[in-house]
Amino acid sequence: MEDLDPDQYVNENSDQLAYVIKHSNDRFVRSLCLAALVEYGDDGDVDKVRNELEQFQSVSDS
Repeated sequence: MEDLDPDQYVNENSDQLAYVIKHSNDRFVRSLCLAALVEYGDDGDVDKVRNELEQFQSVSDS
């Protein structure tokens, strides 16, 4: 089996990771996706998810 490069995986799948973070009901899975973005993603990926979560929280608080 071919070794999976985490940097490449996160680069190619950051949108899917962000989607899981926002929509999954499983805290463990969300935590894994967030950890992957923080460890292997660009700063822009983390900022994008943070902004989207802040928007979601502000709508939920209303």
